[in-house]
Amino acid sequence: MSDVTSSGRSNRRVTARKACLLTVRYRSQGEWHPATAMDLSPHGCRLRVGEDLPRGKGVHVAFEAPLKDGARVAAVEVEGLVMWSRLEGLSYQAGLHFDGVPDALLDVLGALS
Repeated sequence: MSDVTSSGRSNRRVTARKACLLTVRYRSQGEWHPATAMDLSPHGCRLRVGEDLPRGKGVHVAFEAPLKDGARVAAVEVEGLVMWSRLEGLSYQAGLHFDGVPDALLDVLGALS
């Protein structure tokens, strides 16, 4: 099986992303903005945002895992780089790549199961 998609672009993802609908926030130029994480992996995510984020822009995303019975909230802030951004319906979606994988992000991913 080839790692090239039908459009001729290579698939650069290292790990599969887990579908989710997490309410998150991202910081761009010092201000926090609301967003929704549509999917998440240790190395990146797809966000639904209210603005077109420029490719190559650095952003910080704050994630909190959904609460389960008796569990404490797993929370983490991760720095990411905007790989793409496009208009999808009435909002924008942006793909982010994370360089580092903090343990707390793995906790958030584990809570999504």
